[in-house]
Amino acid sequence: MLEIINPKPYSTTKNKDYDELKIILRNKDFIGSTFTPGKMVVYFDFCFIHSLIIENDEDIEFEEISIMFNNCFIGDFQFGKIITQNISISIHSSLFSGRVEASNLKSFSISNCLLDSSIFLIGIPRVDITYTTENIFPYLWKRFFKKMHEVDYKLILAKKQRYHIDNPINLRITSSRKAEDKTGIYRLRYNQAKDFKIGYKLSRDEEDLFKTQINVSYNSESAGAQTSIDNVSLYSLSLSGHPIGKVSVENTTIGNLYLSEFSPKGEVGFYNINPRKENQEETKISIHKSNLDKVWFDNVYFGDFDRLSFYRSKFSSASFTSCSFPEEYKTYEKFSPVENIHYPENRTINHHKDQYEIFLQLKKALESTGNSYEAQKLQAISHTALNKVPTITPADKVILFLNRISNNHGLSIEEPFYWFLGISISFYLLYLWSLGLAFQFTKFDPNLIGYYFSFIDITHRSDFLVNKDKLSGWSLTIDSIHKFLIGYLIYQFVAAFRKYGKK
Repeated sequence: MLEIINPKPYSTTKNKDYDELKIILRNKDFIGSTFTPGKMVVYFDFCFIHSLIIENDEDIEFEEISIMFNNCFIGDFQFGKIITQNISISIHSSLFSGRVEASNLKSFSISNCLLDSSIFLIGIPRVDITYTTENIFPYLWKRFFKKMHEVDYKLILAKKQRYHIDNPINLRITSSRKAEDKTGIYRLRYNQAKDFKIGYKLSRDEEDLFKTQINVSYNSESAGAQTSIDNVSLYSLSLSGHPIGKVSVENTTIGNLYLSEFSPKGEVGFYNINPRKENQEETKISIHKSNLDKVWFDNVYFGDFDRLSFYRSKFSSASFTSCSFPEEYKTYEKFSPVENIHYPENRTINHHKDQYEIFLQLKKALESTGNSYEAQKLQAISHTALNKVPTITPADKVILFLNRISNNHGLSIEEPFYWFLGISISFYLLYLWSLGLAFQFTKFDPNLIGYYFSFIDITHRSDFLVNKDKLSGWSLTIDSIHKFLIGYLIYQFVAAFRKYGKK
């Protein structure tokens, strides 16, 4: 049954149940009322509403019309025609879902709420979403759960909280969570909750059930738009479109980060981003058909995510500072250039070639910020990927293989040093054996130990140890091969030693 309310300023509605409710805001209901700053104009408290529509088809001469829903259930929240531009909506500690499309709305604020399914916020100039899990009290909504035939409120907690935000001008998503929040002891000071005890404890497992999904899409019409996402824990964050204003994502744990057809024209920054591990099946970063040349990644822990996909995207001019990347190629295998990160087995025909190009873009981006350590690592990783490309010639594969085992593509000074010791000592013993000076039934000459250092000098004369008439073909062959191998290893050692001095 449809009920219509024409609220007057500073009216309060409490403990009401509505099947269908329409709130119609009229100018005549506000005539003669004085605006009081800081006080809610229309207030709903502990109301159960299956379907809600808010309408306004005329200008209202009132400074600001603020409407708050506190501890309410709203099954389907919608807006009809909105004319006046001074309406602000606040939903606090409530359970709701719906679709709000109202470009004339001043603002829409959500604080410490749960979504029954999802909320679509389309074309709203200002959107604020704030929450701290210690201030979400679903057990207060016991009568709501009964009406919804929900016996266990954990089923509500476990639902994915989907926020779809389209073309916001100002978007702020934040939390005031602190380190002590993780204790799991959240105190209730609500004297009217007679069915529950004071001091109710919300466990950490219940907190981890939250699966907040934020989907934001931009168009290129909102110059000066601002987006701030700070200090929150998200199951997933999706950004798409062409934002012109500033987009900032900071101090956030994200289970899945999706950038799809995301080509910002303004400043975009990701700072201190970690993968969310609690109750997360798999953590992923997917960059799909995007241009990130104007994006700054600072302290983003790419190496800690389980899977990453860079598909047909440009990011060689992006800034990567203080970011972590994997240490080994087998870990870099999770950098998959697949079209859909949810189906990693559907690889492209040129998978390793595409992977090689990804690493080169990352290397170039890291070099531009002076991060030679990670850039050198990406250079080595890219060569390992290149060696797996089927079209590479056998000669190039041999070169790449030798570079990998001799100094790990310029990264390791230990490997050429150990190779140097092993090969030089082995060839010196063979050289002595070919001259009859070792592995014979003769007394060992300790001076041969000192002659080893002459042997490893690649400029030594062939008769440095014995006269030329005592040299055999074997000894000359062993000496020549040794000079070639040692010369190569010395070069590889120097190349690795100078890895931070390369331009």
